[in-house]
Amino acid sequence: MSTTPRYLATTVANAVTVARNALDPEVWLLIFDADRDGTVAANSADETGFARAVARCETQVDEAFGASHGAPFTADAFAALPAGAQDSIRECVLEMLPYERIKFRPSMSDEKRAPYRVVWKDAKARLAKLATDSLARLPGTAAPRQYAGAGVLTPDADDAGMTWQHIADGTATA
Repeated sequence: MSTTPRYLATTVANAVTVARNALDPEVWLLIFDADRDGTVAANSADETGFARAVARCETQVDEAFGASHGAPFTADAFAALPAGAQDSIRECVLEMLPYERIKFRPSMSDEKRAPYRVVWKDAKARLAKLATDSLARLPGTAAPRQYAGAGVLTPDADDAGMTWQHIADGTATA
């Protein structure tokens, strides 16, 4: 698993800044300061846990957009998305981030004790809606890829002289 952010920011330090600014300071420390020293320091176990949670979130974005938009996006492809689409993806990553960081803690084993899971589910639903584009293409992205079962039937050139039978009335046509 990569621990270099791609969508939230391009470096772990910048991703920490983005997440810290998005979350209430008390919530930030509650979730990401696992050693309870009052900070999420650079090159610490706290920062590593943060980076892994970001990677899990961004992998889920890739899973959501893989078939419809060819994710994972390269840096250039992500930058080519409209600003609104980039913001939506970043917001979803931010919304999934708290639960991805704490989901392995024993005290977070169910939804009653894992309040961030509800926000995580909402973000996953939002990603699914974005991936289907609400029945329209995201501007600046490629057309959906065909899957192995899809294709176009083309008649053979030799079919011109064949006799066809009309199923309803049994008449034959050439």
